[in-house]
Amino acid sequence: MVKRNSFFKQIVFVCLFGFTLTSCKPKENLLPNSPGEINLQQFVAIGDGQTAGYMDDALYLYGQQNSFGSILQTQLQLVGAGEIYNPLMGNANIGTNSSLLSKLILGYKTDCLGATGLSPVRFAQQGEVGALTTSVYSSQNKFTNFGIPGFRMIDISSSQIGNPNDQKYNPYFGRMSKDQFTWPVWSGDWSSVQENIFDGGYPTFCSIYLGIEDVLPYARSGATQNPMSPLAGFPGIGFEESLTQLCEQLNSQNVKAVVGTIPDITKMPYFTTIPYNGLNLDAEKAASLNQIYGPLGFSFIVGPNSFMIEDPAAGAFGVRPMVEGELILLSVPLDSMKCHQYGSVYPLRDEFVLTLAELQVIRNQILAYNQVIRQHSNLYGFALAETADFYAKLNDGFVYNGVSMSSKFVSGGAYSLDGIHLNPRGNALLANVFISAINKTYKSSIPFANALFYSSTYFP
Repeated sequence: MVKRNSFFKQIVFVCLFGFTLTSCKPKENLLPNSPGEINLQQFVAIGDGQTAGYMDDALYLYGQQNSFGSILQTQLQLVGAGEIYNPLMGNANIGTNSSLLSKLILGYKTDCLGATGLSPVRFAQQGEVGALTTSVYSSQNKFTNFGIPGFRMIDISSSQIGNPNDQKYNPYFGRMSKDQFTWPVWSGDWSSVQENIFDGGYPTFCSIYLGIEDVLPYARSGATQNPMSPLAGFPGIGFEESLTQLCEQLNSQNVKAVVGTIPDITKMPYFTTIPYNGLNLDAEKAASLNQIYGPLGFSFIVGPNSFMIEDPAAGAFGVRPMVEGELILLSVPLDSMKCHQYGSVYPLRDEFVLTLAELQVIRNQILAYNQVIRQHSNLYGFALAETADFYAKLNDGFVYNGVSMSSKFVSGGAYSLDGIHLNPRGNALLANVFISAINKTYKSSIPFANALFYSSTYFP
């Protein structure tokens, strides 16, 4: 029998267990339902993939129906919000991502060692590619969910993400933009997301949850490409001025809002599942690596060791062992690590690793973004949802109505199979964070969602 590393067991072999939900009851509301000081009749959710219902690395119908934006509006409907209008995907429900791949599901997969176990796999060989080229815009029903996967704060006023001839084009927005329905693609006249939100009248209340995508692509590249949005600069370039422009337009029409802060994305399962010291060696392999790396001053022992990585700053040879706190991304080729000495004889490339220095840059940028978000929330009198606290609580783990919730990959109960976006149950918990902020700021009494009514990870 081949001995397997513990972190591979975490990824490929997932314990199957069920929770008894029927005995869990949501807490009763002590006050009658009330919108308080806000008018929710024309509610609009503004955000990125989390608001849209992107999960399991794809946008698909079930995810949209159980998105953060949809669940939040479902609760707001109890105090006067209108009907939900999502830019729905097709009924095939296999979804698609920007690479035209289908959603992830838990399925059985055989690795390079010949072991078969549960692992995230693609539902189909190809996603719903036609969905991204088919307009779902309707002049009759204005969308109440402007959640757009890949949407950054700096994109809010840009007309380029709706232009299919531009490099910045976002097909998730293109399919819902009024331009795709009313103008030919050669007209050269494209509207921004902000213009689409306010098309045909202003909303009466908004949720704003943007900023994750301003930093996430950079982190997912191992800090090698896709630079983070600068803090300063004109709208469309700088984070702060882009948010200011949106807030000014809302404020000019007396539109109230709730704004969410940005969590530390580097603590999501995509970045934390594989430990830096997950290289488990027997005596023979430790001796072999000592022969290779001994002349460079690196030594290995029997048992857990740090993975080797490329680092241009690490002396003449540009390689070194990882140190505690550094992260390996889930994009790393796992079979190469298990069977082809990737991460030991062959150091991990920079694109699969976040070093301490890179993490500090990313986290400092998130802190700067959140400072701007808090300042604007205070300046315009908007409710502030501290989502960073919620995600940190997930990292620590907690019990919700008798059910354990955590950020553990696959089995933690809150994240979807891409390790970044929440699943329906996680979205319900996130919606409650926003509801709590609304109730506190606007003296409303909006009931919380019972997260146990929403699904978690499905085990076959």
